[in-house]
Amino acid sequence: MNLKDLKAAETRQRFIDVAHELFLEHGYGSTSMNQIAQAAGGSRANLYLHFRNKPDLMMAKMRELEPAVRTPVLKVFDLPEHTLESILRWLDSMTEVWKANAKVFGAMEQAMVEDAAVADEWLSMMQRLSQSVPELVENEERRVQFLASLMGMDRNFYFLYVRGQDVDEELLKLAVARQWLAVFQ
Repeated sequence: MNLKDLKAAETRQRFIDVAHELFLEHGYGSTSMNQIAQAAGGSRANLYLHFRNKPDLMMAKMRELEPAVRTPVLKVFDLPEHTLESILRWLDSMTEVWKANAKVFGAMEQAMVEDAAVADEWLSMMQRLSQSVPELVENEERRVQFLASLMGMDRNFYFLYVRGQDVDEELLKLAVARQWLAVFQ
């Protein structure tokens, strides 16, 4: 990579990082492209050379986060056995991922509500995740069960850990674990 490409990549990353910080601090809808450019120390023209709009910035951040989400999710396939107890233990590790990223997931949710392109990217991420497991690719019914379980966990954990839903956490995790158990039956 030559110096010009390196500087362009650094500028692009700075815009992503600053946009993400502003989305977390002020909310996705309340953050403008102008604010992002100013906070990043760049111009709007330069920002628009890299990103057409806010959804593009959010989707770039989502793609960055995808491996960090994929790894713990796919650990469910590494369990020595798939029992209710083992899946509950795995869900405890997923709980930690959600708690550690609650603000990030909250900002993503705001963006998905406001921009269909961001929601479409989230769904594409879920699809890519399901297609990265050979045993799911070979069995469409099981892949769809995996997607339903993943989306169910996503929604339930969003309301529990991001929105602070007043529900018995252990009972909710038990219900989610039963959904996941169906993937392995």
